[in-house]
Amino acid sequence: MVVTGRNWRAGVVLAAALMVAACSTSPKAPVAGPGEYVVQPGDTLYRIASRSGRSPADIARWNNLQDPDKLEAGQVLRVVPPGGAASAEPSPSRERPDRPERSERAERARPPRASAPEPVLPPASRRSDWSWPSQGAVITGFNGTSSKGIDIGGNLGDPVASIGAGKVAVTETLRGYGSVVMVDHGGSYMSVYTNLRAVQVKQGQQVKQGQKLAEIGSSDGGRPRLHFEIRYRGNAVDPRQYLPAR
Repeated sequence: MVVTGRNWRAGVVLAAALMVAACSTSPKAPVAGPGEYVVQPGDTLYRIASRSGRSPADIARWNNLQDPDKLEAGQVLRVVPPGGAASAEPSPSRERPDRPERSERAERARPPRASAPEPVLPPASRRSDWSWPSQGAVITGFNGTSSKGIDIGGNLGDPVASIGAGKVAVTETLRGYGSVVMVDHGGSYMSVYTNLRAVQVKQGQQVKQGQKLAEIGSSDGGRPRLHFEIRYRGNAVDPRQYLPAR
């Protein structure tokens, strides 16, 4: 019986040692380097692109994403162009013993030199391949700060159509926006439709110009309206400068 007790205690010690070893060898959480982003649970490609001021199409291309709609938590994505602002510079030479260690660390921490900045906004030009998303009158204009788009008046159930051909990037509910549909038109352009009901498209679906996306819903304590935005590389632009003149 004494031998059995010793064997039992030894087994407990061995099991504890194995648990500690397993914990010590568990993979570390991924860390984003310069110009990179670690995908968080619930992230979509549009959200990541919006935070980084890029387009979903650019990020998908830079990362060779076969299916941009399927992101995994912990996945590390490049959010700047290859060879752009986040390109690494050569490490400081270690062959200078007279350089203080603190100075060497400061050299390593120095941010990489940025390449020539890309234009943020395109020149305003009306698009012949785009149309208005709704037939109502504009009741709130764009100012770039408190209003990132325009509000178009209407009635409950009025159709909301895609301004042009593209791929549905987002169909979800966002705080402060209600039901949202976002369409990627390529060329770093994205159209955003909010305050909707009866959404009729799905994420990843290809749509045509004029195709019905949803219906105008009710706003919080106000009249029915469509809030509409056009974004270029994640930055809001005045939709009336790109849609056909009325």
